[in-house]
Amino acid sequence: MPTVLAGVSRLEPERVRHVASPLIELGCALHVLAEPTHHDRVEWAASVPLSAELRSELAQWSWTVRAVRARFFATTAATGMPSWSDELAALRSRPPEEVAAELVRPLHGRPLSSRTVDTDAVLHWARSRGRAVAGLVESLVTSPADPVRRFVDLLDACWQEWFGEVWSASRDELAARGRHDRDLAIRDGVGAMLRSLDGSIDLRDADSVVVQKVQSKRIDVSTRSLLLVPSNYIAPHLFVGEIPGEPITIIYPLSGRSTVVPTAQQIRARLDALASPDRLQVCRAVASEPRTAGEIAALWGLHPTQVTRHLRALTRAGLVTAERQGRFVAYRLDESALTTLGTDLLTLIMR
Repeated sequence: MPTVLAGVSRLEPERVRHVASPLIELGCALHVLAEPTHHDRVEWAASVPLSAELRSELAQWSWTVRAVRARFFATTAATGMPSWSDELAALRSRPPEEVAAELVRPLHGRPLSSRTVDTDAVLHWARSRGRAVAGLVESLVTSPADPVRRFVDLLDACWQEWFGEVWSASRDELAARGRHDRDLAIRDGVGAMLRSLDGSIDLRDADSVVVQKVQSKRIDVSTRSLLLVPSNYIAPHLFVGEIPGEPITIIYPLSGRSTVVPTAQQIRARLDALASPDRLQVCRAVASEPRTAGEIAALWGLHPTQVTRHLRALTRAGLVTAERQGRFVAYRLDESALTTLGTDLLTLIMR
């Protein structure tokens, strides 16, 4: 169920561009403020110098920066390093109906390419978030000018109170990373460059890369352009945005390639292997010391053939290792594989 980017060998490096966007980075930072735990940035979130008024206003709008976000937090027509004033002015100049439709996008979900708003669905799901959000969303879909102005003013207040300083300290590094990755695409090819962005990306073959996400999708990049957006706040996520007629946007961690993300197939194989109570008994039998299939069958009162099948399934899943000792084969539980199963699963889901 991964995302496959096909046609990378036919994507000309000249169609790869990069941007250090303060608006996109602010969207990522606001997401961390709304959900600091799974980003492992609880202390950072608590240290952000927000006034009580701004903190309260952000709480009312936090639903706009969750997993599904407005398009202006996910892509841009800019290249290089646009200024905050330019990005904010561009947002203010847009019709409020357009901005409102993007803001309510988290309430009607994917696809990112959708520009239509199912008002009934949006209002229905807004009510599940409480009265304050329901009232705010209703004003966005019925009379958007005032709430859109309020939201844009909120973004500017974030800039003035704290994010402007954060951006000044990080923008040059973000821009340098984008230039480095674009140069890498020109020197070593688009596939090699994409693989370097994150541990969830790997080469599938000469013409495609696979992104380990719980999202089955195939995107042909051969006739498209690619927008690279490094971020200090996107990890542990990797954002791949596809909007027809616009560049494919990848928002990726500034820190670069991290620990390799296991495939959904690998994790499902481990979970399936552990779904049988008898296999859990077999795991227990080989947890403290290596044992043969015959010894396990005798000690636990199981049929030898059944034990052998269980051990093979556990070995294929990478949960048990086998070691030959003369004419015997002894099995031992791979504790690290079992210990990291939950972490691996969470890592894949969060990508």
